[in-house]
Formats: sequence, C-alpha cells, structure tokens
Amino acid sequence: MKTNAKERKLFKYLFVTLVIAIIVGFGFIWVQIHGNVINPSKGYNSKNDDTPISVSLDKNQLNSISSYYLKQFEHKNNNMNYKFWVSNHAYVYGKIKVLGSKVGYILTLNPELLDNGDVELKATGLEVGELNIPPKFVISYVGKHYKVPKWVELDGKSGKIILHVNKLGGKNKLSYRADKIDMSGDGNFKFKVLIPNQ
Repeated sequence: MKTNAKERKLFKYLFVTLVIAIIVGFGFIWVQIHGNVINPSKGYNSKNDDTPISVSLDKNQLNSISSYYLKQFEHKNNNMNYKFWVSNHAYVYGKIKVLGSKVGYILTLNPELLDNGDVELKATGLEVGELNIPPKFVISYVGKHYKVPKWVELDGKSGKIILHVNKLGGKNKLSYRADKIDMSGDGNFKFKVLIPNQ
C-alpha cells in the first residue's frame, strides 16, 4: 500500500515537472509581449485580423527562462525539486523521495512541431536512480489519475504528450502558435503570439 502511494507521488512530481517546464516557456512569451511597446507605425491591420508578434529563442535563453520560473515555483512549493534543460533533447530532472530517500530522476523528451502549430513531446526515456521506467506507462498513469489542462493531451499508447498551444488563449484572448523548433547547434525556437484586434 505504501509503495503504491509513493509511486503515485513519483508520477505526480514527474508530470507536474513537465507541465511547469511548458508553462515556463509560455510565461516567457507573456513577458515578452507585455514588456515591450509595439510601434504602431510599422503596419496596419484591419479590425478583423489578429496582430502577430514573433518571439525567437535559442537554447541558452530557453534554459535561462526555465531556470528563473522554476526557481520562482520552487520557492512557493518547497517539496518540488526539478530542473528543465534543453541540449540535444529536452530534459526534466531533479530529485524525488522514493521509499524515504531522495533519488535522482531524468525524463528525456524529443519535441516536434506539428503542422497546426502545436508541439508534440515524445518521451524517449525515464530513469529513476538506476531504474529505467517505460515513459508510456507514466503518461498513461498520469492521464488516468491526474487532471491536466484541456490544452494538454496525453497519449499513453504512443508515449506522446501533445501541447495544443492554439487552445491556450480561448475566445477573444491571445493565441499562440509554435513556428519552429530546431534543436541543432544553439537551437532556434520561434513562436507567434496572435493578439486579437478589438
């Protein structure tokens, strides 16, 4: 009975870690939108069109933003200890309590851009200490036992997490679209934020 509860806690931490890393990226986009003044003389859009804003990040910028927001989150949630890092893959790693002792874990993800601007995260590996756990199992477990935002789709059969970024803003709000995910070299991550004209 204790083992089952600790396993649920482990999977909860791993899933929360992944969702927080994603939210961190969108938090940066929000800061970029609200931090700079848009020059109205650069162009004109009719009232029916959305105003697009492009945001471009490299791996170092994405890692810095993730680190900043995760530190803010950890400050509020003392029981969470994890990091998000992008190099050749995207990684979520940290330490969790398993059977009374802290154990390191790492979740490996391969992001892919979908045609509609959504992002697919293919889980390729999950290690807890020296133990390899099938990512498909974790995704299925989290999908069945935890509530996730409507814009996050968990597909345990294929081991994929689909982030429907187009559904983030809702009606008459900001909407988002991933335009480019390039993990090679320094990385190149481009997002488009669509601001509705009122």
